Amino acid sequence: MDKWDVKLANMLKSRNNPNMPGITLGKVISGMPALSVSIGDEIILDAEDLVIANWLYHIPTPLTPGDYVILIPAPHGQTYYAIDKAGE
Repeated sequence: MDKWDVKLANMLKSRNNPNMPGITLGKVISGMPALSVSIGDEIILDAEDLVIANWLYHIPTPLTPGDYVILIPAPHGQTYYAIDKAGE
């Protein structure tokens, strides 16, 4: 007979938990105020998909196409938080 704790651990391990993406870089397609960012070749995020940090509206060098921003996905994966400009 299996121990209850081993059985429970095996049940939890066998669940199909989705892989949550971590922090990633997005390439700016169009700058402010209608920021648009691509992640790889497949995903394009526009202003309605992004929560943009206030700091990005006031950085000394504005975001322009070709720049990179640091993105954090929301838990549900539909929204991304643009938190800072990458580099420099």
